[in-house]
Amino acid sequence: MDNERRRKELADFLRTRRLRLGPSDVGLKVDTSRRRTLGLRREEVASLSGISLPWYTAMEQGRDIRVSEQVLLSLARTLQLSEDERSHFFVLANPSSSAHALVVADEPISLALQQILDRLGTYPAYIFNKRWNVVAWNSAASALLGDFNRLEDIERNIIWRIFMIEENKKQIVDWKKFATMLVAQFRSQYALYMNDPWYQNIVSHLSDVSAEFRELWGRHDVSTNTVGIKEFLLPDAGSLKFVHSTFTISENGDFRMTVYTPVEGTGTEKRMKKFLNGYS
Repeated sequence: MDNERRRKELADFLRTRRLRLGPSDVGLKVDTSRRRTLGLRREEVASLSGISLPWYTAMEQGRDIRVSEQVLLSLARTLQLSEDERSHFFVLANPSSSAHALVVADEPISLALQQILDRLGTYPAYIFNKRWNVVAWNSAASALLGDFNRLEDIERNIIWRIFMIEENKKQIVDWKKFATMLVAQFRSQYALYMNDPWYQNIVSHLSDVSAEFRELWGRHDVSTNTVGIKEFLLPDAGSLKFVHSTFTISENGDFRMTVYTPVEGTGTEKRMKKFLNGYS
């Protein structure tokens, strides 16, 4: 079942990358007026990549075949994969690189890490694990993102909150753009841990209850970008614009920290301090 799931992921990824390209994108001069196919045809991808059509078709159908690194590199060039997409592609295509069930550390965050969070003051910050569950935070994060002290289990999950908490959608400026980025990052992580039942359950659940998640998940977009801009619009604070940066804080990669830094020249830091005074 694990390899079958991986092959289906690979098949869907190849198909979405193929369909986003047109003949002109790869230098083909064809009459598109009578063309029914959206994007490139399978035979065009196979020809441009120097592989047989049956071989490429087998990959898109999720069949159990082994493909050389040379073929993968050729397909990556033809499909014009970005660096993140190429890494994702190789993970899916190489069974030995696909992870098994994920073991999540249950150890509490150290006092030193909690002190770092607290010393950040008006800069919202939190720590989350490989399942994207927030496990530690400071008071600024609770004020801005939701009172984590009152939340349990799934309510502290980052990907769940962005789709299931309506207040988030109302407060985040250009919510769709942020959600698109978040799902692409989550998809990159999912490729490594797709055999973990927890990942299967949350993807299945969100696909069932959120049309927005289902649409974004179906794109198969991936990203390992760890820095972005996020703007909030709060009734009690007005516009708050931050650079959010995420970085690994443990040697085994079990935990990562996200810090929200006010964008200079926007008045965010001043308004954030005033907002926190009212919150406390």
